[in-house]
Amino acid sequence: MAKVRFVDLAGLIEIEKYLEASPDITRRAASMALNDVIGGPQGIGRYRKGISQQINFPAGYVNDDRLGVDQKATPTRLVTSILARQRPTSLARFATSGVVGGKGGVTVKVKPGGAGKTFKSGFLVRLRNGVANDGTNLGLAVRLQPGQTLNKKDTSRMVHLESNVVLLYGPSIDQVLNTSVAEAETPQVLDSVATEFFRQFARLSDG
Repeated sequence: MAKVRFVDLAGLIEIEKYLEASPDITRRAASMALNDVIGGPQGIGRYRKGISQQINFPAGYVNDDRLGVDQKATPTRLVTSILARQRPTSLARFATSGVVGGKGGVTVKVKPGGAGKTFKSGFLVRLRNGVANDGTNLGLAVRLQPGQTLNKKDTSRMVHLESNVVLLYGPSIDQVLNTSVAEAETPQVLDSVATEFFRQFARLSDG
């Protein structure tokens, strides 16, 4: 977990105008709007749904440990941040066939609705502690023939178990978020934040 995506209210509305007129109410309303929306179904929930529609991550995989709110807004700091896991995901997570140590290859399906890909020389392995993995003790390994290389489309990253045996990895959550989901979903998220700000501002002003 290393990369942070910031959401700053200053870019959504004419915040300076509200701060000049009602600084205390504006800061309270803004921090409430940021935290309520970004931390709820219209914010982080929307991003999780978008990621799951793009990639066949297992149910519950895109959870708070892998994609969540890193820092909440306060009245003195009107910025919130989202943290997404950068570690590539083991292709074993996407396996639709294959057994540990078995022959016959392993089929994976990374994208919903897409065609699966079979690694004929692939097999599932149980990983020891200390072997790079993504939290599961299963990995998808391929035994390479002399001179054989893998197409970059087949893996985002490889880890060598032996000189000719490599573990294969797919995209990280951060990669999916930043290459397609954020651009598609962020406008709606920001609209929700702005709408909630105006609601909170009106409520606090009436109080």
